[in-house]
Amino acid sequence: MKWFDPDRGIGLISQEDAGPDVQAEASAIHGEDPRLRQGEKVFFNVTLDSAGLRADNIRRSEGARRYRSPRQHTGVSASV
Repeated sequence: MKWFDPDRGIGLISQEDAGPDVQAEASAIHGEDPRLRQGEKVFFNVTLDSAGLRADNIRRSEGARRYRSPRQHTGVSASV
């Protein structure tokens, strides 16, 4: 997870293969907690719509709660 704003329910995910960042919305997150944290590893499907690339079916990597320093802006790898 590159960044996520819980108040707005949106964020960006960096792709593992260095592809373009993908927009993430709280409504696409599976699980009890609709918030993601910077540095958290997630898996997702990519959809292309009129607004660009969007992450659907966002799932946390089981047991993964990896956090990076807030000063790092490269985000964390994610699988597509």
